[in-house]
Amino acid sequence: MLFCPQQLVRVRLQALLSAPCRSPGYWHRSSWTLNTRHALQHALNHTSTIQQQGGYERTAGDITTESSESEPKQDATTGNSDQVASSSRRTYKSVGPRGVPKMTVKKILFREGLRTSYGATVHQRLNHEIQREGRKLSDKSIAIATSTRGKSIYSAQQSSLKTWQRAYEEVYKAKHYKRKINDPSIIPVLNKTGEVLLAKIQEDCSGAFAKFWHTSERDVKARHWQALAFWLLQNDVKLFLNFLIVTMKGTERPDFTMVTDCLLYVDNFYYEELKDWTTGRNSHGYPWVIEYCLRPSTWPVVSPPQKGIRLYIRRARPYGVRLAFRTMKARGIQSKPETQLCFVNRFTQLGDANRALSALKLLPRLKDPAFTMDAQGVLRHCCKLLTLDTVEDGESGRNFRILPKLLEMGVRPDRDMMNVVLANAYKTGDHELGADMLQFMTSQDYTFDSYTYVTLLTNAVLRGDQARTHELIREVDTKEEIRKNPYVANKIFHAHYVFTAKHMDADVDPSGVFYSMLDMYNKLHDITPLKELLIIPPHYKAREEGANTPPTPMALYIMIATYFRCGSRISTVQRIYSRFAELVKQGHPTIAPLAATDHTYNEFLIALRKSSRAMHSCVRIVEDMLQPRADLAIEHAKPSYRTWAILLSVFLWHRRPAAAEKIREMMAKHEVPYNDVTWNLIINGYANAQKVQETAAAMKAMEAQGFTLDSYTMKSLRYLRDPERLWVAVDELDHAAQEADFAARSSTEQSPAAIEDALRDDLIEKGLQKLGDKNKAQD
Repeated sequence: MLFCPQQLVRVRLQALLSAPCRSPGYWHRSSWTLNTRHALQHALNHTSTIQQQGGYERTAGDITTESSESEPKQDATTGNSDQVASSSRRTYKSVGPRGVPKMTVKKILFREGLRTSYGATVHQRLNHEIQREGRKLSDKSIAIATSTRGKSIYSAQQSSLKTWQRAYEEVYKAKHYKRKINDPSIIPVLNKTGEVLLAKIQEDCSGAFAKFWHTSERDVKARHWQALAFWLLQNDVKLFLNFLIVTMKGTERPDFTMVTDCLLYVDNFYYEELKDWTTGRNSHGYPWVIEYCLRPSTWPVVSPPQKGIRLYIRRARPYGVRLAFRTMKARGIQSKPETQLCFVNRFTQLGDANRALSALKLLPRLKDPAFTMDAQGVLRHCCKLLTLDTVEDGESGRNFRILPKLLEMGVRPDRDMMNVVLANAYKTGDHELGADMLQFMTSQDYTFDSYTYVTLLTNAVLRGDQARTHELIREVDTKEEIRKNPYVANKIFHAHYVFTAKHMDADVDPSGVFYSMLDMYNKLHDITPLKELLIIPPHYKAREEGANTPPTPMALYIMIATYFRCGSRISTVQRIYSRFAELVKQGHPTIAPLAATDHTYNEFLIALRKSSRAMHSCVRIVEDMLQPRADLAIEHAKPSYRTWAILLSVFLWHRRPAAAEKIREMMAKHEVPYNDVTWNLIINGYANAQKVQETAAAMKAMEAQGFTLDSYTMKSLRYLRDPERLWVAVDELDHAAQEADFAARSSTEQSPAAIEDALRDDLIEKGLQKLGDKNKAQD
C-alpha cells in the first residue's frame, strides 16, 4: 500500500496544503483632543514622535492591520480578488530578507493554476527584489507577489524587461525632446506575423484580434506584445488603448512595469486629447481605462512602479482611489512617501478628510528623512487638508476637527498652516475664535504675509467693520512689499467699493464716488480695458503714474458695477452690454474672462431692471448665457439662481405676473431651486403690486420650504399700503391649513369606523330583507 499510486498522489497533494493563517491582530493608538490654543502651544514646544512597532523597519505596505477597513471582496473591474484572497489563507511561514524558498514559489504557482516551469525565474526575480528592498513579507503578501509575477507573459524571460527599458527610454526621450530616435535598432519591430496582428487590431481590435490573442500561447504573446505596443504608441495612441484593454484581459497579462510605462507616456503627451475620449459599447472614458489597466489587483507587492500607482491615484474615479488605498494596506504592497502624499492630495480633492488623515498617518513609518512631518512638502499637503477643517462640539468643548489630529501626528504648524487655521476660524462665523487664533499668531511672533492680510480684510469687510478695515489698510501701507501684492491691492479696492459705491449714502455725490474709485483703479491697473468698454468719460485724464498692469477680472468687475451703481442711463447700459458681448465673442484677453462667472451679467440685469423698456434686454442677457458657446476659449457661465432671481424680479417689479410665471416655469425646467433670495424677490414683487393674497401665500410657501422670514422680507412689506390686510390674509391661510389638516386627520382616523358601520348597516338591511321574504313565503 505504501507504493500504491493513488496513495502516493494523495500524500503529494496533502503536502501542498498548509495550515490556515492566524487572524491578524489590530494595532490601536489612543486619541486625544486638546483645546485648540493649548494644542498649538504644545506642538510648538514639543516634537511628537510615533513609536515604531516590531523589530524591523516596515513600509506602509507592511502595516496591514492598522487599517479600519477590510480588504475589498471583489475587484472593481475583474472581480477576481476573492480567489487570491481566499487562496492566500493557505499560508507559509513569513519570509525575511533572505528570500522565499523555490519550493514555496512552485507550490503557489501550482495552486493558482500557473505553470510551475516558470518557478525558477519567478523565484529569482522575487528574491532579488526582496533582498534589494530589505523587505519582510507576510505569507499572504508572498502568495500575492508570486501569483502576480507568475501571471506575467514575461515570467520566463528576464531579459525582456531590460530590452523594454532601453527601448522605452529612447522612445520617450525622442517624444519629449521632439527629435528622431537615435538608435532604431533597440526598438522591437514587427515581423510578418506582427504585421498580420497589427492588421487585425486596425480592423477589429475587440473582435478578431481579441479572439486570436486569448487563444494564443504565452510565448506568442510575449514575442509580439512589445513590438505592437511601440508601433501603436508612436502611430495611433487611441488604438493603443483599445489594444491594451484587450491584452489586459484574462489570466496572462503584460508585465505591470511595461503597462505603467505605456500609460505614463500616453498621459504625459496625450492627456488633453484623451480626457474626453470614449471607447466600447459602454462608452468607457479615459479614467476607466486607467482604472482597468492599472487595477490594484495587478500591482506587484514588492518594488511596484510607484509612478504607475500615482498615475492611477490621480486619474481614477473616487471609488477607484478608495479601492487602491484599501488594497495597498491589505495586501502589503510597498509604498513610498510620494505615493502616500499623492493619496493625501487626492483624498483632499475629494473632500475625504478621514482617509487623507489615514494616509498621512502612515508617512512617519516610512522613515524617510526627506519626508518628516515638518518637511515643507508635507506641510503644504497639511495646508490643503486644513481647508476642509470644520468646528465641532465635543467633550472638551468647541474645537477643530482636523487640526488636533495633525498636531497629534507631530506636525508643527508654520505660518502658512496658521493662515489656513485663521481663515477657517473666521469662516465659522465665530469672530471670537478668529480673534483668539490671531492673538496666538501674534504671541508666537508669526510674521503676517499677504495671505494673512487678505484673510483679515475679507473678514472685516464681511462684517461691515469700517474702522477695522481702515486700521488694516493703514497697517498695510507701512509694508511696501505687501502693499504691492496684487491680491491685497484688489482686496483693498474691493473694500472701498463695498463701503462707498455698493452701499452709497443718500447724501453722497455719485460722480465723486465713481471718480474716486477710478483714480484708485488707475494706480493699480491699465485703464485701456475700461476705455474699450466705453465707460470712461471723454474728459477724464489718466494719471501719469498709472500702472500698466492688466486688471484682474475682479478689479474690472468692480469698476463696471461702480459705473452702473453711480448712475447711468438705460441706453448707455444697453450700449455697454452690446460692446461687452462683442468683446467676449472676440475672446478679448482681459474682458472675456468676465464671462466665466455670472457676476458681471447680474450687474447688467440690476442696472436694467428698473426700466420697463429694458425688459427685453434682460431676457436677451439670460438667453446669451444659456446659448452654447463652443467658440470661446473659456467656459461660458450659465445663469445661477441669483441670475434667475433677478430676472424674475424684473417682471414682478413691473407687474407682469404672466411673464413672471413663465420665468418660474423656465427655472423649473432648468432645475433651479428656490432659495431665500428667490422667495424674497417674489414677495417683494407681489408686495409692490399690492397683491396681498399672493404675498401671504408666498410667505407661507417660503416658510414651508424651511426658509425663515428675515429683514429683507420685512423690508419688502413696506410697499403694502394696507399691511393689516396682509396679516389677516396670513391668519386666514393658517386657519385654512389647520382646518384642512384637521379634516385630513379626522378622515384618516374615522374612515375605518365609518366603513365598518356602513357594512354593518348593509348586513342588517340585507338580513331584514331576507327575513321579510321568508315571512311572505310562509304566508
